[in-house]
Amino acid sequence: MPTTSRRPIDRALRLYADQPLGIRAFVRARHLLCPLTTIETYVPPRGRILDLGCGHGLFSVLMAISSPERSIMGVEPSPVKMRIAATLSGKLTNVQFQQGTVDEVHEGPLDAITILDVLYLLPVPEKLKILERCRQLLRPEGKLVLKTNDTHPAWKYRWAWLQELAMTRIGLTMGEEALHFTSCTQTMGLLKEAGFRRIEVVHLPFLLPYPHTLFSCSP
Repeated sequence: MPTTSRRPIDRALRLYADQPLGIRAFVRARHLLCPLTTIETYVPPRGRILDLGCGHGLFSVLMAISSPERSIMGVEPSPVKMRIAATLSGKLTNVQFQQGTVDEVHEGPLDAITILDVLYLLPVPEKLKILERCRQLLRPEGKLVLKTNDTHPAWKYRWAWLQELAMTRIGLTMGEEALHFTSCTQTMGLLKEAGFRRIEVVHLPFLLPYPHTLFSCSP
C-alpha cells in the first residue's frame, strides 16, 4: 500500500486537488520557489493570526494545518484569488478568508501578522501605510513576520526580479512597472518608522539563488 505523506505542506497542497490544473500548478510553484515551511516556524504556534495578501491561501492553510491552536484569517484584495482561497474555509476549522485590504480588518488586537512577498508590488508610501496599520492591529507583544527579497547580492536580486515579473504576469495584468523592491536596509528603515523596535533579520537559506529575507518584528 502506498504511504501517504503527513507533512503539513503536502496536506496543504492536497486541499487544491479539486482546483483547475493551472491553480494547482501555481500553488505548487509557490511552494517550490519560496521556503514556506521554514517561514512557518517563525510564526507563533497559537493565537489569532492575520495572513495579509494571502493570495490563493496556501500559507494560510499551511499555518492552520501546522498548529490547530492558531486561528487564521487570510485577507486578499484580488477577487479572482479570493474565490479560490474561500473554497478552503470549509476544509479546515481554524482558517477563514476575507476579500479586502488591511484597512478593512477590524479584528485586532492580533497575536501575529504575516506578509509574504506582497510589499514589492507597492510603492514606498503604501508599504509604510500598511506597516503602520499592522502595528496598530498587533498586541504589544505581537509579532509581524515579513518576507521579502533583498536587492543584494545583485545577481540573486536579478534572478528574483525576473521570476516575480513572470509570476505576476500569470493571469494578472501587472507589468514591470508594478515591481517596487527595496533593500534590506530600506525595509529596516520602514519598519522602524512604522513603530517596530525589536527586529530580527534572517537571510533564509534556499537551494535556488533567491535573496529570500525574513523580518521577525515586535513593537
